[in-house]
Amino acid sequence: MHKPKLKVLTIDGGGIRGILPCAILAELERRLGKPVAETFDLIAGTSTGGIIACGLNVPHPTTAGKPKFSAAQLGELYEKNGADIFKKRGGIFSGVTKLFGKSFAHDGLETLLRDYFGDAQLNQTFTELLVTSYDIEHRKPFYFLSRLAKQNPQAENFPLLDIARSTSAAPTYFEPNALPWVNGDKLTLVDGGVFANNPSMLAYAEATEMLRAKPSAVAAATTLPEQNNVVDDLDLEAFVPTVSTGASDIFMLSLGTGRVVRPYRYESAKSWGMAQWIRPIIDILMQGVSESVDYQMNYVLPPHADGTKHYVRINPVIPEECSEMSDVSEKNIQGLQAVARQAVEENEALIEEVCRVLA
Repeated sequence: MHKPKLKVLTIDGGGIRGILPCAILAELERRLGKPVAETFDLIAGTSTGGIIACGLNVPHPTTAGKPKFSAAQLGELYEKNGADIFKKRGGIFSGVTKLFGKSFAHDGLETLLRDYFGDAQLNQTFTELLVTSYDIEHRKPFYFLSRLAKQNPQAENFPLLDIARSTSAAPTYFEPNALPWVNGDKLTLVDGGVFANNPSMLAYAEATEMLRAKPSAVAAATTLPEQNNVVDDLDLEAFVPTVSTGASDIFMLSLGTGRVVRPYRYESAKSWGMAQWIRPIIDILMQGVSESVDYQMNYVLPPHADGTKHYVRINPVIPEECSEMSDVSEKNIQGLQAVARQAVEENEALIEEVCRVLA
C-alpha cells in the first residue's frame, strides 16, 4: 500500500450537524487508539468544521503534548450544549428579529468557546491548522493559518476561541466578529461558508506548500503567498499530481455535515421575494459549494496505481427533518445521532481503508 507523506483532514460547515463528522472521527480514534491530532498533519475546517478543527488542537491543561478533547467529547459539545450555541434572542421583537436581523445571540456561543478553548493560541496547535473566514470590510477571505502564526505572530496569531467564533459567524444567524489587527486596523469576519463551506481545495493548496517547505518535497510544487490575502487567479492545474505515475504525497479525508435532499419546488419558489429566498439560498450555496469542491478533489487526488485512495469523502444523506442547522431540539439531536450511527455502519469498509492509510 502506498503511504502518503502528508495526511490531511477537512471538515465542512453545517451548524448543529457537526455531530456527524465528530461521530466519524470518534470511530477513527477508537480503531486507531490515538487522538485525531496525532493522526493528521493538517486539519482544515469551515464554520462548525472550524470549531471542531480548533477543538481537536486544544492542549491538555495537565498532560503536556496531548490534546484536551477527543472527537467524542467534541461531539458532546453539540449534543449537550446546542441550546447555548443557538440561543434565541429574547424580547417582544424576537419574531421581527428572526426575519430581518440575526436570529441568535452570540454570547452563549462565546461563553461556550471560552470554557472549552481557554487561552489556547493558533501557534500552539498540534497539527497545522487552516480555518476559513471572510472579512466583509476588506472584502476578501481571511485564512487563519498556524503556519503563518508561527512565522508572523504579531499579525497572524489569534486565540482559538476567536478563530472559532469568526469562522462560525453565519450571516442571518450570528453577528460578525470584530477582531483588532495590526497597525490599529480591524477584521470584521463572518462564516467561511460564504465562499468555502468545504475547505478541501484550500487544504490541498496549504498541504502543497507544506510539502514544498520539506527538503524531500517535489521542487515543482506551487507556493502560496506568505501574507493572508486572496489567492487571485488560482491555477488549479498547478496543483494536479502527475497523472503518468498516479502517485501523490497527500492523503485527504473530507468529512461533510450531511447532504440534504430537501427540494425547493418551482410552484413555491417562483413567487418568492428577497425575504423568502434568504435562508434557502444560504442552504443552496453551502451545499452547492461543498459538492463542487468534492467533484474537483476527485480529479486532483485520484487513487494511486495500486488502488490506494488519496481522497476519501464521507457525507451521508440526511432526512429533511434533520436538515436545519440551528435545530437543537432533543428530537433533532437524536435524529442526527441516528444518522451518524448509520453513516459509521454503512461506511465500515471505507473507514477501515482510511485507518490502514493513517496507521
